[in-house]
Amino acid sequence: MGTAGHIDHGKTTLIQTLTGINPDRLQEEKSRGMTVDLGFAWFSLAKGNIGVVDVPGHHKLIKNMLAGVGQVDFVLLIIAADDGWMPQTQEHVDILELYGVKHGAVALTKADLVDEEWLELVKHDIEEHIAETTLASFPVIPVSATTGYNIDTLKESLNNIISNLPPREESGNPLLWIDRVFTIKGSGTVVTGTLLDGALEVGMDITINPLRAKAKIRGLQTQTHTIEKGQPHSRLAVNLTGIEKEQIRRGMYLALPNRRPCFSLINSHVRLLPQAPQGLKTGQQVKLYIGTLETLATVKILDSEKIDPGQNGFVQIELEQPAHFSFQDNFIIRHSELQATLGGGRFIEEGIAVRGKNLRLIGPHRLNSLFAFEKPEAFLDLALLRKKNEANPKTLGLLKAADRNFWTKEQFIEHGLTLHPELVQFGNYIMAPERLNTLQQFITQRVEEFHQKNPLAQGINKETLRAEIKIPSRLFDQVLGSTPQTEEFQGAIRSSKHRINLSSEEERQLARLIKQIELTPYEPLNLTAMLEGGFNKELIFAATYLNRLIALANEHWTSPKILNSVIDTLFSEDIFQTEFDLATFRDRFNTSRKFALSFLEYFDAREITIRKGDVRALGKRP
Repeated sequence: MGTAGHIDHGKTTLIQTLTGINPDRLQEEKSRGMTVDLGFAWFSLAKGNIGVVDVPGHHKLIKNMLAGVGQVDFVLLIIAADDGWMPQTQEHVDILELYGVKHGAVALTKADLVDEEWLELVKHDIEEHIAETTLASFPVIPVSATTGYNIDTLKESLNNIISNLPPREESGNPLLWIDRVFTIKGSGTVVTGTLLDGALEVGMDITINPLRAKAKIRGLQTQTHTIEKGQPHSRLAVNLTGIEKEQIRRGMYLALPNRRPCFSLINSHVRLLPQAPQGLKTGQQVKLYIGTLETLATVKILDSEKIDPGQNGFVQIELEQPAHFSFQDNFIIRHSELQATLGGGRFIEEGIAVRGKNLRLIGPHRLNSLFAFEKPEAFLDLALLRKKNEANPKTLGLLKAADRNFWTKEQFIEHGLTLHPELVQFGNYIMAPERLNTLQQFITQRVEEFHQKNPLAQGINKETLRAEIKIPSRLFDQVLGSTPQTEEFQGAIRSSKHRINLSSEEERQLARLIKQIELTPYEPLNLTAMLEGGFNKELIFAATYLNRLIALANEHWTSPKILNSVIDTLFSEDIFQTEFDLATFRDRFNTSRKFALSFLEYFDAREITIRKGDVRALGKRP
């Protein structure tokens, strides 16, 4: 539970009455009688234990209020009956609404200082103020922390609130924004915060981001009790080893290694308050608050020239200090100089830098979402950005998948994305349907273009095609297998409809070549000799694909007629029925060692002969 409300409206006194704990931990707070930083307390009700984050009410300390209230499950808004609704009350309510807080209650404190008629007037005024906000359902409960008036009624109301809180989906992905750092003699570095998701356990390896500093959990405490495992939505003190206190500050966060990435550039949807002192324009510097972090940031309006008070729009924000955002996380933006809240935003995705009115994408990160054959120029798709902003976590995965050519499942998990049933999965790889379609269309088009330019070739070389796309070999093989009317044949990619048809002239040339080969049947021609004889290289390979020529080893060619004659001799003559050596083959066919090897190595590769050292035996007759 977080508190909110104007200074001196009795927040700390009420919390001390509810919990028995004074949440003011600093000497300055106790001497002044006002909370200047976050205070923490806890108490138990019938429906569960409640940890309390007590925030300061002074307008100059709003950043400390923001560091606490953005991480709570529900809020207790505190308004003094003798003062009623105040300017700081309004700003706190604005912030609660921007954060999307929908659960809580209003404690109308100091009820013992006013008469009943005044109390009813103030209560009615509060109900009118919150009627059009996300706090509209909050009950308004008059109380007195000094006399105990209605404290039990307030506790019962809090009981009902925690009973009716909607269940949260847990991802098992811990996130703890650090709000305090200190050392304990004999223990070392301790950080505190509210665990928003997942669980933390003693002995677990963690990372402090954005430092990317590694540490190990030495111990855990909650509400002064030592525990072995910290549960989500609990206040935790985490004793760390492997990192010094001086390295850590409020605004950093604790997460598992290689999880919960941080971003310096984000795309977001921003809403300005109607009473904001000014609007937003490109290049303006603001203060951004997320988790316990306060950082300067620069904005670029994506869908208009500016955003006026009371309006909303898409904004790209560059943060001075990187921060973690999960999809649809709310953040607050305030004027960088005035003590005033401008509005709030909702995180959509990590951004890619844009410039110019046409929002042209720039920078090397753009190449991550393009295949090698695509042009690097493109435009930020605002229609897609709107779809992402309106998506839910389940449908977001389908939209985000298209940001890259492909993802691995580990990358998807790291970015907190959910596998949508329409996503295409190839083993450990994930592709958006439209990215797969783009790739398949390119392969089909590229193969058809190759066939048109090279009608005598079987197809484009597989590695040549993969180099034009630049995706991993394993993924490339699976994409090829899913591409309609395309097939792999002997290291080439071809259309399944492609057939090599020789013209009359090509038939005459091939007949002349075969006749020349058969003049010296056991001295097969090599490629160089055939090219020097004026024969076309493409025709030679086309004839090979058509089984009109046979490519032996070492770039020698023969005809099927000659090859079958040699095989017949091997399987019929006695000298080859037992093991024989190369010299026996050479002498039988009255040829040279070089040509004999061309035949025998061809036979070895097809297990027609089986080599055993320097001798061979017959294998399977084809």
